[in-house]
Amino acid sequence: MSVLILDKQLFSGTSSLLQTHSRHAPASIPSWHGSMIRYFCILSAASSSLCSASITLSSILLMPKDKSKPAPRGSSRNSSSRGSKGKSKPQVRFTATADKDKGKHRGSPSETGSSTGTARKKARTAAGAQDSTGQGTSTAAGTASGSGATTGTTDGTQPSNPGLATNADQGSTGAAGDTVGAEAEDGTPTQKRLRNPWGIQPKEVEKGAKPTQRAFQRVIRALCGLLTQHDILPSAEGKLNHYDKRFDKVDDMRFHMRTLVDQSRTAVREATERAKTVLRDAERASGPIANDIARIPAAHLSTVFTMVQKAGLQGFCPDVEGPVQSGCNQLHRHLAVAAFQFLSSSFGLMGLNVNNEVAHHHNLLEDMYNNFVYGTLAQNTKMERRRPGSLSQSQKNSTAYKTRTRLATAQFNTAHTLKLRKPVQRMVYINEVHSDDEHDGKVHRVREKTGRNPIVTKFLLETLDVKTEEYRKCNMRSGQKGPPTRQRDDPLLPTSDIGLILPPNVPIDFFTPEFYNSLTVKERARYVTTGVAFPLAQYAFNESHAQWMSMGKAEFMKAYGNEVLSLYNVPSAEEITELSDSDAGEELDDEEEIDLADTDNEMDVDEQEVAGMV
Repeated sequence: MSVLILDKQLFSGTSSLLQTHSRHAPASIPSWHGSMIRYFCILSAASSSLCSASITLSSILLMPKDKSKPAPRGSSRNSSSRGSKGKSKPQVRFTATADKDKGKHRGSPSETGSSTGTARKKARTAAGAQDSTGQGTSTAAGTASGSGATTGTTDGTQPSNPGLATNADQGSTGAAGDTVGAEAEDGTPTQKRLRNPWGIQPKEVEKGAKPTQRAFQRVIRALCGLLTQHDILPSAEGKLNHYDKRFDKVDDMRFHMRTLVDQSRTAVREATERAKTVLRDAERASGPIANDIARIPAAHLSTVFTMVQKAGLQGFCPDVEGPVQSGCNQLHRHLAVAAFQFLSSSFGLMGLNVNNEVAHHHNLLEDMYNNFVYGTLAQNTKMERRRPGSLSQSQKNSTAYKTRTRLATAQFNTAHTLKLRKPVQRMVYINEVHSDDEHDGKVHRVREKTGRNPIVTKFLLETLDVKTEEYRKCNMRSGQKGPPTRQRDDPLLPTSDIGLILPPNVPIDFFTPEFYNSLTVKERARYVTTGVAFPLAQYAFNESHAQWMSMGKAEFMKAYGNEVLSLYNVPSAEEITELSDSDAGEELDDEEEIDLADTDNEMDVDEQEVAGMV
């Protein structure tokens, strides 16, 4: 490398000297001398160019390999915890259980890492996880373009050497791809394929921008008329036809302009009526979405709907079934961003905690719009059209799951603080142990929990609920108001569909003896080694026997547990062995083939027998 640089300097100096000499040489110098000078000038210039090319080639060959790892992409899947204000559930592991189904149930404290089959599946799909989905580019290419390996500028200008920039970009992309492949072979977690590749993922939005994102979503819902979580987008077919008419050929321009002026006057009146209708419906509806929309002043909302009408749209209805980058959808996105920026700058969103700096970030708002419209709204619309009523049921179950998770987390923290027995802590940690309820004002309409032992119910209500409420009040700051006191409503509501699920890995005395003994052998076998949590009713709430709460396994079983266990018809070792053999035999048996093909003879069986006898 140094030799090439010295040669370049030598040839450059020789060229300059010869050129200077040729300019100042007298006229008496022979012609052959001038030809020789020109020959040396050409030779030195060629040598200089050759050295420059050699240096460039050496810099490429000696360029360090880009070993930066691709940035991980986020996932949209987090339906159980999205929007929840409660604390995340602590990750706990108990090793006392030896259930054969351990690790198959979500939310179990004894749950371990992913299985070997899952790791192999992730390794097989490692390469496909880096490919682009929809309009999103691959992570490896994004890392290569942002790692500094290319010579192009970051402001979008053309690099000085396009060929060099392309080669470096490709090399960096290959290096990142090799890194991902190595990670997959090592068994490290791979990046999940995005369920919605459009826009920015919710987990990628900074915490300070979350309120602004929520306010922007409220504005989009107000434009679409979606005041509750159960509302879906209507079909955009008719509005698309109205939008396409603006591109028709015009024969009489004068008449066309007069028509546009008349339509513009009508648009203002329609926008005013539309704003009044939305605000009136929002006041009648209940829920956080409708309450936030009802705060928008009528004059501001009328201006927003006027923008939509004068843009040539019959109404704000994105075409979620069509291409995202179509002209109509891009117009909808531009109007939504402009409307939100107008409302935020004119104090039309008071009380929604909008950050003005985030509200004027145009590109970020466009990404938020794409993710919300073509992710949340599009998925809800397709789900409801495919199975009417499924969206409402899914949201009810989601709310119930969130309520149970918060309740399980709070009661587990209380049980852990009280240092109760490990089987008790393991039981209250599981979400399925707790009954789902519906909040109606200040009353929690609690549902029944089929098969739950009354001892468990009484302990949850009179011990853990009371202690949890005491801890909450002690930890509250001055002037802070917590959630209302949990009140039960009698009689209890019937059991819901999610309440019928048997909780995994709970102690055997979670169930009543009658309910447990009525289960199948396979179901009863799941709780053979899960232990016993409580003594009998006459000891569980007796202050003279309160020491059972902190006893070890051997001491507890000798004092109380064996007496409780005698009430349950636990499967024997022979029954469990037979069950395992029968399950293995069922897996090996071939499925019975059933012929469901259409036949030419459609007569009934009786008619066929009569025909045969004749």
